[in-house]
Amino acid sequence: LPQKTKIMFRTKPNDQLVNFLDDPFLQLSNEFDIPPHVTYMNNSGKTPLPRSVKNEGELALQREGDPWTMQTSCTESIRSLFAKIIHATSDDISIVPSTGFAMTLFAKNLFRDSSAATRRVLILQDGMSSEVYAWQEYSSNGCHVEFIIVPHPMSQSQKMGWTPLILEYLEKNGNVDVCCLPQVHWSDGSFIDIKIIGEYCHEQGIKMVVDGTQSIGILEFNVEEIMCDAVACSVHKWLLSPHGMSLVYINPKYHNSWLPLDQHERSRVAFQDEVYDAIENKIGRRGYPDELLSGARRCDSGGKKNPILEPMICQGLKIVNSINLEKAQHHLKRLIDEILEGGKRIGFGVQPGPRCGHIIGLRPRSEEMVQLLTPERMVLVARQMQKRGVFLAVRSGAFRISPYLYTKSKDVKRLITILEEECLKV
Repeated sequence: LPQKTKIMFRTKPNDQLVNFLDDPFLQLSNEFDIPPHVTYMNNSGKTPLPRSVKNEGELALQREGDPWTMQTSCTESIRSLFAKIIHATSDDISIVPSTGFAMTLFAKNLFRDSSAATRRVLILQDGMSSEVYAWQEYSSNGCHVEFIIVPHPMSQSQKMGWTPLILEYLEKNGNVDVCCLPQVHWSDGSFIDIKIIGEYCHEQGIKMVVDGTQSIGILEFNVEEIMCDAVACSVHKWLLSPHGMSLVYINPKYHNSWLPLDQHERSRVAFQDEVYDAIENKIGRRGYPDELLSGARRCDSGGKKNPILEPMICQGLKIVNSINLEKAQHHLKRLIDEILEGGKRIGFGVQPGPRCGHIIGLRPRSEEMVQLLTPERMVLVARQMQKRGVFLAVRSGAFRISPYLYTKSKDVKRLITILEEECLKV
């Protein structure tokens, strides 16, 4: 944040305010109620909720229990706050319950007018299931989807990582319809330069869809530079919010043509006026008026947005907007480098190529660790570590470790010590 900038958030029922100043990391550390015996390194699985986010949830629950009190919606604030993070406008943002829902929405609309018998979708090996199932479903609906699967960059000749491999597979597998990628691979934090990929897809007329769940909120993300068609991002990781929502970007060129995945009144123009509900005999021979809203709002999922989740998500997005992401990446990379150094000492390594600063995947590399750590034993190690208060995940052959701005060097030392102890016990 610029010098002298002061951002204030409501955190308590008595309207006391907390200030996030130039150095938000210290304040953020104090915002998380993590017990001293817990070393939490799984922010890429689920973020602990900042205290101010939990407070908003308590207030919202009180309001929900007393429906005669003033009920206010945060829906439009959520749109504008998320739009600011990804350099979009609120008209570009749709709100749905999950990233799986969002990807299904993308597949339905991008393939809706295609007459091709086969559609080709490029994905990454071991990508998040939400990035696969939506396209996979079309193979059981009368057409065939062929996946172009980019393999893990494993050899030293592939030390540049995913990005050149993706370009290679796009070039040698012509007529790709959709490129569905994350900015950061969910299993190990390996980085994909989606700006370069986006430029290539734009030039070649390939649709580009991005799962931003593991990067938006902690890594710079600019839809204008990426030139993507659509983006989905679950809020319960790096957007510091509870489960239950995915925020969606839809390129403006689709604002008046895409259709919602489910049918409901909230996407219709007629029902935006509360007087319409007071009118009698509204159903005609074709049913209710079917004109959809303009912009991405037409693709919102049905039902009233959860009045308990919304204020919490709004607060989480306010905090994210206050963070200098460049400084955050620098801070986290220092911790990740410490984790890698400790991991190498006890027989682990990482996949070749660039990595983000907030997730690392430690893979068995020494002969001893390779022999010891089958996938089943890695899961057992993670369970045993959890019993000792150290939390990480096992994903696609790696111990996935994801610190946050509350993490300290002492947490890294405890992580490596207990990881080594538990690996040698199995």
